[in-house]
Amino acid sequence: MTAEKIILLVEDNDDLASLYQHYLINAYRVRLAQTGKEAIRKATPAVDLIILDYKLPDMLGTDVYDQLRANGSTTPVVLISGSDPESLPDRADPVTWLTKPFYKEKLHNTVQKELSPTEESV
Repeated sequence: MTAEKIILLVEDNDDLASLYQHYLINAYRVRLAQTGKEAIRKATPAVDLIILDYKLPDMLGTDVYDQLRANGSTTPVVLISGSDPESLPDRADPVTWLTKPFYKEKLHNTVQKELSPTEESV
């Protein structure tokens, strides 16, 4: 059941964080973080999905992602950016990018897609 899924939303823009939280709050439990360091600290095994802004005040989202993987986290991550994905750094591992601006339906579809492998393996 998706209502029990926990999403860590990492976004330093308060208005965007509120909007994305509003998009998700009826279907998921949402935890917020505004910096990369805070995201790394809050990315516990209880978190089912991380939605991670690419440009944070203290580090890039890809650096947060790399640190999480180095720490052994296998939690799915969706990176969000206002930049065209073609202009973003290539990754050796597959990363799901969501380009801002996006609508509620696009966010929900992406979240469901990322959570479905977790639900199938349970």
